Amino acid sequence: MSSQSMTDVIITGGGLVGASIAALLAGQGFRCIILEERSQETASGRVDPRTLAITRASENILRHADAWESLPEDRIGYFRKMYVWDEGGPGDINFDSAELCESTLGYIIEQKLLEQAVRESCSKTDLIQYHQPATLAELTINEKLVHVRLEDGTELVSHLIVGADGAKSRLRTLAGIACPAHDYHQHAVACVVKTEKAHDLIARQRFLKTGPLAFLPMADAHQCGIVWSTAPAHAKSLVEMEGPDFNKALTDAFNHTLGDIISSGARVAFPLQHAQAEHYCQPRLALIGDAAHTIHPLAGQGANMGLLDAAVLAELLIEARIKNRDFGTHHVLRRYERWRRGENFLMIKALQGLKTVFESRLVSVRHLRNIGLDVTDMLIPVKHSIMRHAMGLAGDLPSFARNP
Repeated sequence: MSSQSMTDVIITGGGLVGASIAALLAGQGFRCIILEERSQETASGRVDPRTLAITRASENILRHADAWESLPEDRIGYFRKMYVWDEGGPGDINFDSAELCESTLGYIIEQKLLEQAVRESCSKTDLIQYHQPATLAELTINEKLVHVRLEDGTELVSHLIVGADGAKSRLRTLAGIACPAHDYHQHAVACVVKTEKAHDLIARQRFLKTGPLAFLPMADAHQCGIVWSTAPAHAKSLVEMEGPDFNKALTDAFNHTLGDIISSGARVAFPLQHAQAEHYCQPRLALIGDAAHTIHPLAGQGANMGLLDAAVLAELLIEARIKNRDFGTHHVLRRYERWRRGENFLMIKALQGLKTVFESRLVSVRHLRNIGLDVTDMLIPVKHSIMRHAMGLAGDLPSFARNP
């Protein structure tokens, strides 16, 4: 590639969300350049034990991006039921896909596999090019074009730049967009474990005093992805524990629900916060995924929110081009911001409220939340509405999130 290249869209960040919007746009003739800071060797060699809960809407987005078919079928876990209960009382709630005449509530898939599948989709077309490793050094935006200079001196020009470069987005910083963050004072420990009892295709979450502990059923009947949210010092000790000690601590914390933890893989811990960028867009610039917002993992919605961002923005850009309009104008991008920012804000606040309620040690609050779980479980229309929204079957969905 020459030292200066012209393209339709530059995307900073080649993870799941960034690669997905590139694949969606390329499918409609857009030329895209993806800037990825990690070298290919670093990305492919790193250990990443995180698993993601993927909704039906996200499945559809990945199908439209021609990525779902690249996932190995024997590595796609799915869950038909979800069971949530409180350590501090008898309250619980059960969700069952059969109540909606659906085969599954969603999927549990390793994050690394998802990223590989979307990247494979991107590799099938000459319309997507990668710069890797690539670090954004300078950004200049004028009325018609975006000018980018990378640290290696490469200069790129496009009609639009999209930030999908994570919670510490370099593009967002260069653009001067504030993103106030609220620290939860928690870290999430993620790993994959093998359990004594089969998970029976049930996702389980137990609310502990220190935070929620989730067991997410993977393709193997005795394998689960773990997300354990707890105090930072406790998370550090869990990561540093010897395997048998960690397995025992996890077995006890989950009250032996799936019997003993037989074995566990590599563990990582990451800090938790919620944040929302003050603006999702400027003329010729848009933010998606963690660059625009971060959220607590207790409902497993972070990646799904990012994929919906990508699908909405892609739909509006494609629509503008079909109508022979300049897709990088603030008018077009503001439609994306209005569509997604409000919905993301509501999700962030809802999960913040849930976290606060379930971590309260007040006897009155503990009593009320257990009653609330039981009452919600009995209010079938309410429960079904929650299920449909959580599955991505309801709400203001873009066309890419609907069945292909």
